[in-house]
Formats: sequence, C-alpha cells, structure tokens
Amino acid sequence: MTSINIMEAQITATRLKADPPDLLIQPKLGHLRFLEFHRAKEAILEGYEETLSCIDLLRGKG
Repeated sequence: MTSINIMEAQITATRLKADPPDLLIQPKLGHLRFLEFHRAKEAILEGYEETLSCIDLLRGKG
C-alpha cells in the first residue's frame, strides 16, 4: 500500500509541474485512510470547506 501511495505522489507531482493548475484545492485528508468509504461525508465536508476558503482568497477576503 505504501509503494502505491509513493507512486501516486510522484505521478501527481510530475503532472502538476508539467501542467500547473490555475487553482489547486488541497483539503487536509491525511487523517483518512485508503478504503475508508464510511468516512466519505467527512472527506466531502473537508473538501467543501477548503473550497470555500480558496474562493475567499480569490475574492481577496482571505
């Protein structure tokens, strides 16, 4: 599992370097483990809150 995580991280870093996004939303999900589907609502809420904070930054409120 760890080797898959490392591989995913390397692929993501390479793709972000090659084609950087205009806005990158990175919710804090390190406390969730792979295959914890029963915690989906928690992950979605974290992503929603992070998105709202990015919108505020874009509008100059953050």
